[in-house]
Amino acid sequence: MGIKQLAKLIKEAAPEAVSSVPLQHYRDRIIALDAPIVIYQFYKGMPDIINRHGENIGHLQGLFYRTVTLLENGIKPVFVFEGRPPELKQLMARRRAAAAAGTQKKDEDAVLGSSQNSKKVVKQDCETLLSFLGVPCIQAPSEGEATCAALVASGQVWGTATEDMDALPFGSTRLIRNLKADKNCQVDEYDLPLILEKLQLTHEQFVDLCILLGCDYSEKIRGLGPKKALKLLHEHGSIEQILQRIDLQKHPLPDFWHLQESRTLFLQPEVADANQVLLEWAEPNEEQLVHFLSHQKHMKEDRIRKRLGMMRERLQEAPKEKRQKRMGDYFPVKKSTARAKVSKPQKSSKERKRPKMAVRSRDGMTK
Repeated sequence: MGIKQLAKLIKEAAPEAVSSVPLQHYRDRIIALDAPIVIYQFYKGMPDIINRHGENIGHLQGLFYRTVTLLENGIKPVFVFEGRPPELKQLMARRRAAAAAGTQKKDEDAVLGSSQNSKKVVKQDCETLLSFLGVPCIQAPSEGEATCAALVASGQVWGTATEDMDALPFGSTRLIRNLKADKNCQVDEYDLPLILEKLQLTHEQFVDLCILLGCDYSEKIRGLGPKKALKLLHEHGSIEQILQRIDLQKHPLPDFWHLQESRTLFLQPEVADANQVLLEWAEPNEEQLVHFLSHQKHMKEDRIRKRLGMMRERLQEAPKEKRQKRMGDYFPVKKSTARAKVSKPQKSSKERKRPKMAVRSRDGMTK
């Protein structure tokens, strides 16, 4: 679910912190994508595509086209898969499921399958597809957005792409929303430092704001809307101080209220060790992709090959200052492979020199 009404509040109270930019703005950037959110979007937003084995492969088709679109636009994606959710989140999810019983709400379990086995198969298929596209995947120990934020903080990646506003209280300095497989799409980019500046909040106070709005770990206080919650934080500085000054008869605490635990989960989340993460990309393996998507999952082979061919053409047609000489220049190879592909002797040493695999600047740009 994320944080209730946070996006609306930011756009109203800190519009300068949200910018609309084209997909091409992220050329040469490394972007961490919240994998479960991406997969859920395809299940929820696309019609079912049932193959001859009775499997719904709509999410695989969507993931293939979106990832190829990112690659051909010079973006290096990293997909982060979530681990075991915190206990509070599981308890909250069960409460919401019970409250929504009998409704037509299409939640994540409904579209991905409630059994762990179903989710495991979906995850394995997506990881297989991404590996054949040469795109790295990371397994988070818990919340995926928290590990995305840790990768941004380490300088490994430039920003977090997810629809879940939780990435901001987790500390991702850049949040990218509405990222689609459309070269003409306009995405929304949220700048966390500027958000804090315009809202006149510290990061700890911003986390308190998110808790007051209602999050995945705690229900909201009745009667405190976004503007009122922000005003009270400006006046009193923390939730504890607010609770001492508001009328708890008028604004009673919810039954499911876990202030300190929620703060800890946002400010000190369990994340993958960024120092142990090695990000590597490789050129897509067309034959393995065709075997998996067409021969095993029964997508149309000609569409797969045509789309990969279009990607190669677009990479070759990149603007002059960004142009790759060949696919291998965009998908760096390991050192052992690079030595086997040394240029002809008559070229200068400068021309023979190739970029190393994982050299990155602090802003997540490859060099």
